[in-house]
Amino acid sequence: MDALITLIHPGETDETDEKTEVFAEVESTGRDEFVAAGERGFKASNKFTVWNNEYDAQPECIYNGKRLTIYRTYGPRDDDRIELYAAERVGRYGG
Repeated sequence: MDALITLIHPGETDETDEKTEVFAEVESTGRDEFVAAGERGFKASNKFTVWNNEYDAQPECIYNGKRLTIYRTYGPRDDDRIELYAAERVGRYGG
């Protein structure tokens, strides 16, 4: 695992967010994923691979100081890890 990310269950305010730091393997997303995310109104950012037992369906994360939306997951895989696909919102609501 090569980075520390913060998984977030949003609260009413930033101060009431439920945050969990976990180690993740970080990869950039490929062109196909970038296109798929764009169709959903997102700008694909990264794929994070974390241990399945550390992910509790958090819809957001913080990586390198940016708050990202987890728009898709894959897994758990055979190695008991799950892939989290994160992006910035674009268009009307952000980015």
